[in-house]
Amino acid sequence: MRSVLILALTISLAAQDHRIDVQTRLVLVPATVTDTKGHAIDGLEASDFLLLDNGQPRKAAVDSFATGVAPIALVIAVQSSGISSAVLAKVRKIGAMIQPLITGERGCAALVSFDRRIDWLQECTNDPDALARAFYRLKPGEPKSARMLDAIHDSVEHLRNRQNVRRILLLISESRDRGSETALETTALETQSAGVTVYAATYSAFKTGFTAKSPDYEAGPTPPESPSPSKGPMTPHGEAPMPPTAQRGDILGAFGELARLGKTKTTEVLANSTGGTAFPFTRQRGLEDAIEKLGAELHTQYVLSFPPDATTPGYHHLEVRVTRAGEYRVRARPGYWSTSAQ
Repeated sequence: MRSVLILALTISLAAQDHRIDVQTRLVLVPATVTDTKGHAIDGLEASDFLLLDNGQPRKAAVDSFATGVAPIALVIAVQSSGISSAVLAKVRKIGAMIQPLITGERGCAALVSFDRRIDWLQECTNDPDALARAFYRLKPGEPKSARMLDAIHDSVEHLRNRQNVRRILLLISESRDRGSETALETTALETQSAGVTVYAATYSAFKTGFTAKSPDYEAGPTPPESPSPSKGPMTPHGEAPMPPTAQRGDILGAFGELARLGKTKTTEVLANSTGGTAFPFTRQRGLEDAIEKLGAELHTQYVLSFPPDATTPGYHHLEVRVTRAGEYRVRARPGYWSTSAQ
């Protein structure tokens, strides 16, 4: 069944021969629309949506996978702490799933690992073999260090460089940070201002350790190595420049859950504040399900786009509603930053 799903999505992605170029100055609002049972709703048009920007209706273009949407630029950030050895044995096996299920031939995926160090194993590529080799290079590092927020900061800067794309960050990690220098509220602000949607495949290192075969870390065959990518200089680009310090004072209020920094899971804050979600897993099948669910969601989303309101700098609250008769559930990014520099 899984091979049939991969083949079907591969054919569908390859058959899409046109794209809609989303200009840098547009705010992209990917929206996941389901019925009350969680089934994706297709066939909606622009007239079926109401987009509110700070409570005011905004006219937005609406695209879907069927009509043509911007390709996906994906960064996969994997926790590589020593305590995650059992998980890494599982993660190394999913490299071949990323292109057919998530990015397609038009998109690209990058891989970064983090423990005490942050290592870029593969820059954004549409070469499935290069990506698979990068997954095989995942190895356990510092036992209990996991600089998740620092890795997210680096990932966001990489994604800022990608124009005319949907910027996606997938965390495969525990749900909380272990030792970053970057603050959670700063990271949430960065992901928002760059238009990055955060998804998380989360696990408990304690529980997954009991599901591993002996030895916990399966070295497996090592595929042919390709040269390690160079991180290279990064120039900030993206949907909007970081707002000035004077406009960041309400960050806690803007993201709501951040008021409970010491009690809230890091991954939940970042997913909720960007319109993403989390997929908890314990076993290999659970991780593969998470990849399949992410791919299905991204390829059934509607992408609303509109020019930002530069006349009112600061954080803008967004709300997306479906006006067609029926009961729907809509998940979308809750806001964006606007500055007078746009």
